Amino acid sequence: MPSKTVTSTFRLDEAAFKAIQEDAKKQNISVNTLVNQLVLSYANYDRIMKRLQLMKIPASVFKAILESASDEGILEAARMAGQGVGKTFVVAMRGAFTLENILEGFRSSANYINAFEYNEYPHADRITITLTHNFGKKGTLFIREWIRSMFSEVHLEPKFLPAEDAVIFEI
Repeated sequence: MPSKTVTSTFRLDEAAFKAIQEDAKKQNISVNTLVNQLVLSYANYDRIMKRLQLMKIPASVFKAILESASDEGILEAARMAGQGVGKTFVVAMRGAFTLENILEGFRSSANYINAFEYNEYPHADRITITLTHNFGKKGTLFIREWIRSMFSEVHLEPKFLPAEDAVIFEI
């Protein structure tokens, strides 16, 4: 079911408007669609990131940090990310820390920070989720532990399937 829309008028800086027009043309979408995507990104992600003092960093930098860290250091950071920051982010975004809200947090992360590509495959008795990334083996280690720690907070144990540049799990 599509969300409701409202009509509003805004004044934009001319340089900002030209940049939006240029990007909309490159993406073959309307300026209206691009502006709506930008506002949704702010409403659903960026404003929460700002409140929680989260940073966006280039994927190549994150990968380099992971590659220079010990496996134990990666696991500890992932636990902190899942049980602390991840839980706080989900509650700030959705109001409660539930399975559906955790999954919505993963979807939002895929859409707004491009850390991974999110795919979800519902089955009769479970859901298979694939998070495809470009962070290598240590990225898989981090993401798996991050997921494990988030789900442990709602007393679920995901079943992980082997993969190197993706984290595949069932819940």
